[in-house]
Amino acid sequence: MSKRRGKPPLIPQLGAHGLDDALHDYATEWSASEPEGLAALRRATWTQTVKPQMLCDELQGRILASVSQMVRPERVLELGTFTGYATACLSEGLAEHGRIDTVDIDDELHDLHDTHWPMLGCAGRVRRHIGKASDVLESGILFQQDDRQFDLVFIDADKANQRIYVDWAIDHVRDGGWILVDNVLWWGEVLRVAAGTSDDPQAVGIHELNAYVKSHPALDNLLLPLRDGLHMARRMPR
Repeated sequence: MSKRRGKPPLIPQLGAHGLDDALHDYATEWSASEPEGLAALRRATWTQTVKPQMLCDELQGRILASVSQMVRPERVLELGTFTGYATACLSEGLAEHGRIDTVDIDDELHDLHDTHWPMLGCAGRVRRHIGKASDVLESGILFQQDDRQFDLVFIDADKANQRIYVDWAIDHVRDGGWILVDNVLWWGEVLRVAAGTSDDPQAVGIHELNAYVKSHPALDNLLLPLRDGLHMARRMPR
């Protein structure tokens, strides 16, 4: 199971980054299993794409589904669709007339979406937007059909612009809504940045983003050391 978790850490975990493989496998085994339709999409991702390690693992998928089920969102925004696995997980808790807007620059994976989303029951509840996330956000297209704020925003797009996406989400998520940011541990390299022993640009940017989210007066945050890190932040009342 651990072989499917993706890119290995750049540095030893040292007990401070993620769960070690044995504990991770134990937690996965004793959590609800991913539905078979999602397992099929996982297999297709690993056999049909160049960078399958970009896929979230089973445990993270179940967390995304659980958050969605707790929030019962009417509107979800996902930045970074990839093969649509997280999209399907987020759809599990949608309110009766809820919708997901998902944004990705790559349209070459639409065949995978079109094959698996109908079997997962979410095809009619997802609106795809093709282009750079920053361009889509600035275009206003997300509010042409529905002018309500989002209940949940999941950020898993290009890391260089994460701060821009978080700021946008703060302005466009309803009070009490949630902002989730993926890959916030950068396989442990943020530990070296925090210790002053690394100047890796990506890791520095992610560490600074984590500090920004924690200190932002509009957010109540929790950083989970799961896989490559998931930052969860609740939008405080205005």
